[in-house]
Amino acid sequence: MQGVTGIVVAGGVSSRMGQDKALLQVGGRTQLDRTVQLLKSAGCQQVVVSRNADGFVSDTVSGCGPLGGVLSVLPHCLHELLLIVPVDMPLLACDTLLTLIAHHRASYFSCTPLPCLLPNNEQLQQYLVEQLQHDDGDRSVRGLLAHMQAQPLEWPLTYQLQNTNTPQQWRHALEFLGEIS
Repeated sequence: MQGVTGIVVAGGVSSRMGQDKALLQVGGRTQLDRTVQLLKSAGCQQVVVSRNADGFVSDTVSGCGPLGGVLSVLPHCLHELLLIVPVDMPLLACDTLLTLIAHHRASYFSCTPLPCLLPNNEQLQQYLVEQLQHDDGDRSVRGLLAHMQAQPLEWPLTYQLQNTNTPQQWRHALEFLGEIS
């Protein structure tokens, strides 16, 4: 079995949320801590966090979204596969990530580009560098997935894959988890 490095993408400015999404509390811990633990529980031998803060890997190219974060962490990734997860999915479950890992090749869920599983290879790095060095480059995760010929997978529990970008979405997630009524 191939080794897997988990990547937490947590470098956004959280402008719509109005506060740092990575530090929001769910289940008695921060979203960042929860996401790191989720990746470890899914079997990632290494977890690297893309976050513009002390103690984490900061963006080498700023303002480029998740692709900038992934490019920044690549030199730190030790394994053949990369499981890339955003920090703002409080309903994400371990079984969901295990489904991607079990696929053993570039894949994602058809309803959302993240989380995704990608190979840690030269093709990935070259694509990221090419897209991020030009102002008109494709900085979308969907563009990256298409370039890497990632296979879309169906997942019946699409609610687990919802991002929380606004206070209303965050409240809805906490209500779903039974943390508030």
